[in-house]
Amino acid sequence: VIEYLSADEVARRSLKNRRELSLLEIPSVMRVACILAERTRKPDIWIRSAVTTLDRFSREVCDGDLEAALKAGQADPLTAELLNQKYLQMHQDLTSVQLAALILGPKLWWTFHGVDVPWVKQYTTVPRPHIANSKKGDFDPTTRLLMLSLVATGLDFEELEKLKVKDSGSLDIDGNIVENPYSDPLALQFETTEGPRITFLGEEAREALHHQLAIRNPKSEDPLFADAADFKRFKEHAATRAESIIETVNGVNSELCKTVGDFFLEWGIPGRNYWKENGLTRPED
Repeated sequence: VIEYLSADEVARRSLKNRRELSLLEIPSVMRVACILAERTRKPDIWIRSAVTTLDRFSREVCDGDLEAALKAGQADPLTAELLNQKYLQMHQDLTSVQLAALILGPKLWWTFHGVDVPWVKQYTTVPRPHIANSKKGDFDPTTRLLMLSLVATGLDFEELEKLKVKDSGSLDIDGNIVENPYSDPLALQFETTEGPRITFLGEEAREALHHQLAIRNPKSEDPLFADAADFKRFKEHAATRAESIIETVNGVNSELCKTVGDFFLEWGIPGRNYWKENGLTRPED
């Protein structure tokens, strides 16, 4: 049985048994959840992310009154930007990944209600070392970008490969893509059998992408994440690694089975001497 749900029902189910469910009674919050329900392939993830951060935003900088804050922001977009800044400044001890997740809900909320807030990075954090900064120069930044993007978006390799620069950007009031690959957060639009859907690129992957875009300088119709040659090389590398891992695991399994078999051949079935060693008679004797 296929069950077709309305957007608001998807929103409610996504927050079932969660404290934030009550926020859906606020029309402006329900609008955010409904747009995500209609536009994303995995709406439960993004609805929970947006509404829970909006709940925190409401309690920490809006005195628990989102509707009043929204009216103030619609009257003067600078108010919205200042509230966002205040919210982020309260959490400067967090990493860039955590801060990006924290501001997602408020940015969507302002945007979907016609408040022009900048989709740019509004915070600075101390850079954290990672393997891509290795001085050995033995790490491929394109490989790192593709791996991070696969994990961060929920897209498969073919979907990632089809994305063009024009498929990335911020969102408008109705949740449609406004091309700008340097947006923060960065929305991605991809095609499905049900029509175009969006997802969001994780912060670490977004930073890696922006670094590669500065090097590649692609046009609107060019692939977003890498050139065709890089995708081919990555796919071949992944296939080779997969075959190597499978061969290794098969070898380990074969050796393990042989070792267990040899043990039983030498020592017999476990418990075979139990009755004799305990002076008992086997039931079947």
